[in-house]
Amino acid sequence: MIIRRAAVACALPCVMAFALAETDAQSLQANIQAQFAQKTGLKPFQIPETGGAYLGKTHRGYDVIFTAKAGNVWGRYAARLTMGEIGREAGGVAAYLTGQRNQIGRTVVGSPLDRLLSEYLGQPLSVAIILTHNKPDAPRLDVLSEHSKVGPEDTLPRREKVGSNAGYIYAEDGDFARRIESNAALMKRMKNMRCQYVRLDQGAVSFFFAGTEVEYSGMIRDHGEYYKMLNDLMDDLADIADAIPSKG
Repeated sequence: MIIRRAAVACALPCVMAFALAETDAQSLQANIQAQFAQKTGLKPFQIPETGGAYLGKTHRGYDVIFTAKAGNVWGRYAARLTMGEIGREAGGVAAYLTGQRNQIGRTVVGSPLDRLLSEYLGQPLSVAIILTHNKPDAPRLDVLSEHSKVGPEDTLPRREKVGSNAGYIYAEDGDFARRIESNAALMKRMKNMRCQYVRLDQGAVSFFFAGTEVEYSGMIRDHGEYYKMLNDLMDDLADIADAIPSKG
């Protein structure tokens, strides 16, 4: 029980209270949130009328949202509420995935993420980091693990291999893909990803993970430790955003 609590608390600091006694949970949650703020800059914030727990910050000039879930705690209805709110809050990939693109209908039923929801929520752990870049001319690009439980509906040409666990870069624009590939520090960090789907579109760069505790622990181990992993992942997204070419 101690090992399991430690793993869940490490992976999901904002939702572990449900697995602990109320008094202990409040104390532990406050302590972990303080560590998050100190080591990553991420702090709790609320998106009203959702069942989600969120951390956020401004990272290298970009707004970032982080959320994580254990098991099927969302529930189908709560998940749809959360997805819709993230779509309106973050835009970009979140809007695309949740059916909020162009604000048509404001419904997530039948959206790309809704169609993937049964697979995504069926995994023991799920994590999302969304970085908004406000660069509407951004080209589409994916960094997709062959073991990812979540993936794009549109198929892009496969480019450079990132790593055996992290998979490949996929992009229509070969020059932009080579710009990403030429960033040696970024490519080295991204080798530590696994079971992930990283997506760049016109509104955001996003990281999605859905998998087992073993897979998540392996990704933490490959990065060195938990907080370093989160900082590295945010840097990965920021580096990709920085690489978007200017128009005009």
